[in-house]
Amino acid sequence: MRKLTLLVAAVAMMVACSDKHDDFDFTGIVVDYEECNGIQEMGYAVELSSPTSRGGSYTTRENKNYDNVVVIYGADRLLKANSKISGRIYIDNKYSKTTCSRHYTDRDVPEAVFTKLKVES
Repeated sequence: MRKLTLLVAAVAMMVACSDKHDDFDFTGIVVDYEECNGIQEMGYAVELSSPTSRGGSYTTRENKNYDNVVVIYGADRLLKANSKISGRIYIDNKYSKTTCSRHYTDRDVPEAVFTKLKVES
């Protein structure tokens, strides 16, 4: 019984610690999308206008190159190309590998998760 109690306490502590994220404000424009788990869950390639140094270089399916791009997951709605968005995100570079059925290995940009999303236009 004591071992079970210790195990439950350890698992609860790990879960509690993993819920804390260092999220930050961002603004940007959706430039592309990536499938994660079908159309219900997508990753959106967002060229950040703020902050100016968190992203990487990204090439879209149309072979357009963008700088300062982050692929962001966890939107509460479908986003369209060229939508101006803002809100808060946190970096999770293992998100697609641990959560998605499709993981893109041909790019080197940070992955993030929305904690707050506002569609400007």
